[in-house]
Amino acid sequence: MRNYLPRVALLGALLTLAVSTPAWAHVVVSPEEAAAGDYVTLTVSVPTEKEVPTTEIRVEVPEGFVLSGVQPVPGWDYAFEEDRGLVTAVTWSGGDIRPREFQQFLLQAQAPEEPGEYPWKAFQTYEDGSIVKWTGPPESEEPASVVEVVSGGSGGHASEAEGDAEASSHGEATTAAANDETLASTGGASPLLYVALGLGGLSFGVLLVRRVVGS
Repeated sequence: MRNYLPRVALLGALLTLAVSTPAWAHVVVSPEEAAAGDYVTLTVSVPTEKEVPTTEIRVEVPEGFVLSGVQPVPGWDYAFEEDRGLVTAVTWSGGDIRPREFQQFLLQAQAPEEPGEYPWKAFQTYEDGSIVKWTGPPESEEPASVVEVVSGGSGGHASEAEGDAEASSHGEATTAAANDETLASTGGASPLLYVALGLGGLSFGVLLVRRVVGS
């Protein structure tokens, strides 16, 4: 039994390594989640998993995302593909990502208004001419990176702010109305005036009692 447990633990570790090892080598677009309608900066991480350098990477922009620009990367050129004024794909070329290295490319875009899962398909070209197509479903060997768009973006925050402002305004109006009622019931004078008069009368009574007792 004692010899059996270490073998099970070793097997589990090997299986975990086998499952997790390919994941790091994928072309990944992050963050994995974006709020609907928000402007986001997306990072395309490209690792080289072969013994030859990566020389080109092409990324397709999912329908619904509006790409506004990219951050230049020293040593790399970029080119846009457009359809009716919208960027549908970006290709970086001219540089190289050597084995055991990775490169990051930054994009700025507005997320779709419609929540859902949006795959970013990528095509990685190596120096030997081979192309790895990261276009498959999540469980495949060459999956496309997925960005999930969730509700509650800037529009939701604006609605929430408007609600808070409305509640605050309503509260102030209620307080003002209550003060007006109080003033009306006291003949238009502030209740503080009556409190002051009451304290003044009490002080005068105490002083009078002291004089009587002293005499």
